[in-house]
Amino acid sequence: MREITTKDERAKKTRNNQLIIGIVLMSLMILSTIGFAFINNTSSQSLDKIEYNGIEFINNGNLWYFNIQNIEFSTRYNSEELKDINFASYNSVQNYHNKPLYFVGELGEHFFEIDRNLRDRFVLRINQACFEDLDCKEDFPVKDCSDNLIIFKIPNNESEKIYKEENCVFIVANYSNQVKYADAFLFDILDI
Repeated sequence: MREITTKDERAKKTRNNQLIIGIVLMSLMILSTIGFAFINNTSSQSLDKIEYNGIEFINNGNLWYFNIQNIEFSTRYNSEELKDINFASYNSVQNYHNKPLYFVGELGEHFFEIDRNLRDRFVLRINQACFEDLDCKEDFPVKDCSDNLIIFKIPNNESEKIYKEENCVFIVANYSNQVKYADAFLFDILDI
């Protein structure tokens, strides 16, 4: 049999139960906040950072972020990782300022690497094109080295390299390395 309780005793028991549940929930919220702050503080300390030529690169996942003159850039590689790729075009980002930039080659991550860092900041627009010497199967405009062209090619019995002729930048690299060479191009025109 159940014990007979008065209305006041039931109300008091309900209040006590609500108070206990409230204290447990408040404790849980406080402890989770402290835990989140601790985890967040630990993860921010473990961010990979390097400094190269006076520029701080911060790795946040798959990309390296860096600032030049209050403009944020993001690349897959940092300058130190690519210091063995020799390319001195003596170009700067000003050579591309408010001018169209054309890509020749297969679209891929290398294209988006350059697009992400130059479009809407420096170049007027970025489009695909056909280069005068290459067989083009697409319906793209045909351009030559009087235009700003970046031409991606797979090496054919030659070593991977990046070089410039007039306004054309030739990136000759295996598909798996084209992002590295795209980043090397970016670091060159940003003078890093």
